[in-house]
Amino acid sequence: MKNWLIKYNYILLGLFLIFAGCETKITPPDEGQQSTTVGDTSYVEIFPPWGLPGGPRAILIGNDQLIYVADYENNKVYMMDASGTILKSRTVPHPISLAQNSKLDLYVGAETIAPNGVDTIGAIYRISLVRWDTTYVSGIQIDTLLSDTTYILRDTSYFYYHDLEIAHIRNVYQEPARPQRRFPGIGILPGNGFLVARTGNDNSSFVDPDARVLKFNNQDILETPLGDLVTRSTGGTAITDIRDLTGIMIFPSSSDFILTQNSSQDAYGAIWMVYYESVDFRGWLPKFDPSRTDQRGIDFVKPNRFINATAAAYDKRRREIFIVDSELDSVVKFNRNGQFRSESFGKLKTSSERLPGLNNPHGIAYSNDCTLYIADTGNKVIRRFRLSTQTQCN
Repeated sequence: MKNWLIKYNYILLGLFLIFAGCETKITPPDEGQQSTTVGDTSYVEIFPPWGLPGGPRAILIGNDQLIYVADYENNKVYMMDASGTILKSRTVPHPISLAQNSKLDLYVGAETIAPNGVDTIGAIYRISLVRWDTTYVSGIQIDTLLSDTTYILRDTSYFYYHDLEIAHIRNVYQEPARPQRRFPGIGILPGNGFLVARTGNDNSSFVDPDARVLKFNNQDILETPLGDLVTRSTGGTAITDIRDLTGIMIFPSSSDFILTQNSSQDAYGAIWMVYYESVDFRGWLPKFDPSRTDQRGIDFVKPNRFINATAAAYDKRRREIFIVDSELDSVVKFNRNGQFRSESFGKLKTSSERLPGLNNPHGIAYSNDCTLYIADTGNKVIRRFRLSTQTQCN
């Protein structure tokens, strides 16, 4: 009997060890990473950050899978690879926004000198990163042996491919009569038309206030300001009221967009607009509208959630949205239903012995390899984050 009890105890001990070994273990971050909450779903920072000479104002993951950064202080646009190496750069006066169409043309919201040679005004540039210009020169070739004459064409074409430094650049839009206007957001529509967030300090005009969203066709021609968003000189409390725009993000392969703005004069710092087209209506309507009783509890449209929302990014796999607030030094995350996600983080959680917390961040982007990029303007670096529980990107 005693031997049987001893064997029974060994069996129990063996079973305990087997099941204990089957538990999911928490893998600590690599030495090159910093996590703020071990064991919980949170964002882990990837070190080291990418330092830049000036202050990064906007960041874009291009359709070519390269990374573009607008450096406002140094009047530069940088082209970088996934390792953070600066491949090329281009001088552009005070760049603040970036976008890239399917032809890999890079659009930059920046500045230029007005025709009077005195004022600095806002401008939109188009940089053709992939371009072929072909010129044929006709001539005659004579074969002296056979006395044969042949007409020939001499190809004098040239091309450049992803050479940001020498690529053709063109100023496609400016408004000399309104020198205070700027273009802090550009988003590409299907078919390579685009929307532009325009802002300024004069919204007194009922017909043409500074704060508007402009629609351009794929030939860079202004078609119309969007009438679906309203600019009131005295401000407004409706979800579609705008006054101080800071950015725009268009969802991939869609005409839906998120518009960001400083909410010191408006209740809503982020507006999610959805495009509808039918026999009776063609245009944009808010996805979430707090004037509707069934949507008043949705986190995305909670009044005064933001102070200065400056940019948005989208994770198409998880269908989640990130919005960066430069005043709150934070990144706020929502799911597709507009619900707040606990993985949101800010200055406190990003502060460590290796790097201060977020300081006046302005730009944000999300890549196909599930990396979140933040243009930390105040610290003059690009910071990268990944979910602590994410073992693969699918």
